[in-house]
Amino acid sequence: MNFDALVTYIQSTPLTWLIITLASFKLGIIIYEKMNKHTLLQPIIIAYAILLTLIIYTNTSFEEYFKSVEIIHFFLGPATVALALPLYKNLKYIKSLFLPIVLTLFIAGIFSIVIAVCFLWIFGAELPTILSMTTKSITAPIAIITSQQIGAIPSLAVGFVLIAGIIGALFGTMVFKFMKIKHDTSKGFALGLVSHGIGTARAIEISEKAGAFSALAMGLSGIFTAIFLPLIITFFK
Repeated sequence: MNFDALVTYIQSTPLTWLIITLASFKLGIIIYEKMNKHTLLQPIIIAYAILLTLIIYTNTSFEEYFKSVEIIHFFLGPATVALALPLYKNLKYIKSLFLPIVLTLFIAGIFSIVIAVCFLWIFGAELPTILSMTTKSITAPIAIITSQQIGAIPSLAVGFVLIAGIIGALFGTMVFKFMKIKHDTSKGFALGLVSHGIGTARAIEISEKAGAFSALAMGLSGIFTAIFLPLIITFFK
């Protein structure tokens, strides 16, 4: 096989990366289900490994890849909005827990950002890198816009978002078992707050109620961060 010709074809055909991305994720789903939904075989991890290997091999830049799959990025917004359905179905239960939800969102949201910033600061990271980490726990569309507003690096911010999501999806269930957390509401809210969309996908597998609370946490966390983070950064600058 002429690998140079294959690389040239992949780089020059706009739809190629879109097809490869969708096929990689579909393959990840198949493997995940065949292996009895093993925690370490999340579909997004398998897709990420395949895509990263191909991107490095073909020497494709992030800009080139993103341009080819931009339609997927566009549908992230509608997909996020669609999560309102399980929220609506559990609206009464959510209303009854309004105060704990707000307190958890405020305390955990700030704690998560502060720990991440301190960790990078200790290791001597530059300011744009530190700022990029502050959006790690919100969904990608909001993270991109917010990172631009605060002077962070959007591509790096998306990378942190992806890493946070994968870690949460991988180890969230293990943490719940270790901490003996049995309530689906707590599991869902924790996954949504820390691991946004990827965590929400994992929460939906637990139960509809967990999925609803995960979607709620993801949405509120995104709104909270998008509104207050730029204000805080501007104040300290």
